[in-house]
Amino acid sequence: MCRSALSALILLAASASFAQKVHVEFNKGVDFSKFKTYSWLESKHPAQGAWAKQVVADIDRQLTRKGLKKVDAAAGPDLQVVYNAGVKERSISAGCDYGCVLAEYLFNQAYGPRWFWPEPGSWVSEVENNGNLVVDLVDASSKDMVWRGVATDTLSDKTKTNEHKLNKVVRRMFKKYPPKKA
Repeated sequence: MCRSALSALILLAASASFAQKVHVEFNKGVDFSKFKTYSWLESKHPAQGAWAKQVVADIDRQLTRKGLKKVDAAAGPDLQVVYNAGVKERSISAGCDYGCVLAEYLFNQAYGPRWFWPEPGSWVSEVENNGNLVVDLVDASSKDMVWRGVATDTLSDKTKTNEHKLNKVVRRMFKKYPPKKA
């Protein structure tokens, strides 16, 4: 019981500190109004399994909302789109080697018996998966990258939650496309 409660507290703290982050950068000297069409380049680091199609579909949806039309690469698109994705594992450990006895005693005196306090010398480890998504827009005529969106988020064990997170980060990325003129 102690370990599962401590695990939950660790995961809540970790989730709060590693919330979804989205960053966009772009070439300020580019006139983004000239881009009307796009095609896809092959990813060097695609998402695994069905996630690859999901990433492409979410990006296609956002580009279409921004007024861009998807065309075949042979049709001479204005932009080329490529994404790269990855997952990093991160281990989180927490526990108590000393000082727990006094802290537990003080807690019990103030609030009553414990239900979550770890035993002295007990440690809990959890593995957290952090997903990364990088989307690049490349000017097809000059082959220069003109826009990049980077997103990181902690992944869930639940597919539906991860689908929602993916959709949200892609929406947040393309909220900043096309960039506002200075």
